[in-house]
Formats: sequence, structure tokens, C-alpha cells
Amino acid sequence: MNVDEIKSILLKDLILDKAYVSLCENNYQIIAISHIFHDGMTELERHKIIYAPLMKYILNNEIHSISIQAFNPKEWNKKCGLCGV
Repeated sequence: MNVDEIKSILLKDLILDKAYVSLCENNYQIIAISHIFHDGMTELERHKIIYAPLMKYILNNEIHSISIQAFNPKEWNKKCGLCGV
């Protein structure tokens, strides 16, 4: 799978404002921004949401490794302000 395919799956199956997918060696790095990630939600709960549409690709070894960062828009704006993006 390539990064565009994974991004397309995430945007099609989830209500995301933005999704960034990159590949470093065999590890897909995903940054997801959405209102569905509310303030009280744990990191594990957020990761489960991202994993759900990708599970069949993980189970058949099309995806080997994933790193996930999931933010709501307020968290993302704060993070971008801190890093100057």
C-alpha cells in the first residue's frame, strides 16, 4: 500500500478534517485531525478509531507498522503554534 491509498481510506471511512500520511522504512506515520477526537478521549480510544478502517490491511500484512497521532482542531492549532507551522 502507498501513502495515498491509506490517506484515501481514512478520509473515506472517517470524519477527518485533515489526514497526513507518510512512510519511513516500513512504518506508516499518520496524523489525523478531527472534531471526533474530543478533549476527554484517551489516546488509545483515538488510535482505535484510526485502526478500525485499516485492520483488514494490517491482518493481511499490507500494512506492517503504524504510528498514530490524533488531534482535535484545538489541539492541532496549539501544536502548530508551538512548532511554527
